[in-house]
Amino acid sequence: MSSGIKSRVAPGDARRGLAVCGLAPALGAALLASTAMAAESEEDTTVRSVTVRGARDTYRADLVTIGGKEPVSILETPNSVSVVTQQRIQDQNLVTMVDALAQVPGVHVTTWDGLIGQIRARGYLLDVSYDGIPAYNSGQAQDFDLIVYEQVEVLRGPAGIFKGSGQPSGTANFIRKRAPHDFAGSVGASVGTWDNYRAEIDIGGPLALDGRLRGRAAGSYLQRDFFTDRSHEEKVVAYGAIDFDLTDQTLASATVTYQDDQGDAMSMGLANYVLPGHPLHNQFLNVSRSANQYPDWNLNVYETLEYAADLRHTFANEWVARAKATYREQKKIFTDGFPTPGTGLNPVTNRFSSFNRRSTDATTQRTGIDLYASGPVSFFGREHTLMAGYSWEEYDVGNRSVATTFYTGSPAGSGIAFEDAAHVPQQTMTYNNGSRTVVEQSGLYGQGRFELLDGLTMVLGGRMSDFESRSRTQAPNPNPTAFGRGAYADNEITPYAGVVYYLRPNITIYGSYSDIFIPQTSLKWDENGGTPLDPRVGRQVEAGVKGAFFDEALLATAAVYNTRDVNRAFADISHPGFFVQLGEVEVRGFDLEVTGRPYPGVDLSIGYAFIQTEHLENSNASLIGQAFDTWEPEHSLKAFAKYTPSAPGWDRGWIAAGVTAQSTFLGAGVEGVREQEPYALLSLHGGYAVTPKMSVSMSVNNVFDKTYYARVGGPNTYNTFGDPRNVTVALRRRF
Repeated sequence: MSSGIKSRVAPGDARRGLAVCGLAPALGAALLASTAMAAESEEDTTVRSVTVRGARDTYRADLVTIGGKEPVSILETPNSVSVVTQQRIQDQNLVTMVDALAQVPGVHVTTWDGLIGQIRARGYLLDVSYDGIPAYNSGQAQDFDLIVYEQVEVLRGPAGIFKGSGQPSGTANFIRKRAPHDFAGSVGASVGTWDNYRAEIDIGGPLALDGRLRGRAAGSYLQRDFFTDRSHEEKVVAYGAIDFDLTDQTLASATVTYQDDQGDAMSMGLANYVLPGHPLHNQFLNVSRSANQYPDWNLNVYETLEYAADLRHTFANEWVARAKATYREQKKIFTDGFPTPGTGLNPVTNRFSSFNRRSTDATTQRTGIDLYASGPVSFFGREHTLMAGYSWEEYDVGNRSVATTFYTGSPAGSGIAFEDAAHVPQQTMTYNNGSRTVVEQSGLYGQGRFELLDGLTMVLGGRMSDFESRSRTQAPNPNPTAFGRGAYADNEITPYAGVVYYLRPNITIYGSYSDIFIPQTSLKWDENGGTPLDPRVGRQVEAGVKGAFFDEALLATAAVYNTRDVNRAFADISHPGFFVQLGEVEVRGFDLEVTGRPYPGVDLSIGYAFIQTEHLENSNASLIGQAFDTWEPEHSLKAFAKYTPSAPGWDRGWIAAGVTAQSTFLGAGVEGVREQEPYALLSLHGGYAVTPKMSVSMSVNNVFDKTYYARVGGPNTYNTFGDPRNVTVALRRRF
């Protein structure tokens, strides 16, 4: 199904943008989820107060919701923003959340346990939201297959005005698919290297009541091995969406999503050699990329069920009131064995000293609500946009686990040979520990977009947040406890300010200030026994230029930024057991990005990012002036170019090439000994329309089969090879 959404809130001067967000207290418990509607038509189709513009076949997005709540022109957004469109997803055969984010300049994705990825940007883990509802502690998590989502928006830098607490890195917003007004659908199948098989279906259209009631159903099935020996994954995804026009001005929507994902013998990366004084100490293992040091019985299971709802009303005066809610429950099981932390492989005996064996059964529940109202107001002869909103989120994690057991080989104490790691015996595990943590946060937020002069807009906003974390031990722990208060913040103020100026009708320059806070559990000394430290605060200043060229088909952006992270905790030497707020780090860098279609048949996405991090204040004086984040390279380049011929007979095919390159990075490695040197990877892609509704495509990644480490970890694990050369062939049929 054509999934590219280009949603516009109807009438409005493109220069002043659109409503950014707002509050609708009167909506009470009204429910709603999702965002823009999908449409198959290539023509502009006006549906009540929403216009869906047919630009689905390009890599350039016109509007984004991530800078506010209602869609706003990228030129009007005083922050760095990138978008992965549906067309880009299809052209590169992208399947997972990690696949999509790996294409975004300045975003770095590394594998974790084979099923999830760790997402970083501007020195920190990247936060995630779904249709604008934030998800606390989401920078390292398993999430739904891309069959669920229309496109992905990424805002770099603090987004505390709409999130409350979080990381200074930014936010990735995943926009769910919506029911189309006209019947459309597609089926697809793909096959790839390492027995990678996937099938998908996506279908939707009017259901009843002259098209006022519409539906959409999508799903996928995946079964694959990996380049690492014995690793295997099986995944099932099902998605459904209902849209109902209650009136010409009121739209109600609901979605449900289910995903079951199981991985066997998944590789979490390799150890390194550990033997002080030996020439190979701290170096990477001399093994093939397919080597897997984990037992056959290692098992990772994620089962996720999500409900979302959305209610939107547009008033005659162009004001919008909206209520969104989501509930997600995820069950996670980890049963695994791995080399004991702090140890590695002895280069003389080729043995591990011991293995840990563990099992955890956890359930995570996320509940989120977002209410807002937004619309235009006129004063001093000019039109402005005001917004006010309220959001609430609860993140509840409970788990059962077993005390870690050790295995030292047979006979006892002999160690485990590398080649025997697959056969480390599984033990009968009885859960004997339990814990539960509940994080609740809420906040009132507001924003105004004020047109001060022709072409000059000021954006001012702020949020007042409450945050509380509570934890306890519970069954099967033999000594359950009551909830104890952890990190908290009351009436924490998060300001935002930005300015946008049109140098020309197609070029803007901007500057912005934004921040975000992170509550802390550490205590500072006082005569009453200690009080929690003030929250950490990430403050960013950014300036940039944006331009739309070639009849606005090509978007080019450049930005420079500086982030300070203050109030970082360090041990209080004068009062053992307490902490002081003297830590401060700095992140500085710049981003460049070009996306769109400069000429008919040519589609581009080119991005470059530069980043440096530094300890400014630290209790360890030797760290001052040193980098605090070694997980991201200073220089990275991501480029993708597609060419579709226009000549008759040739216009049914297309070809594309992609390049990713980056400078040296350490991760948790050791400089000069265990680090990843600069590397570049080439990918090639192509497709052909066998019939007007059936197409075939092929992707070849890592064309030259470059050997490199995608992640550099610690002594016992997480030194992970990047994917060798691999090929995917996909067939898609539209109807």
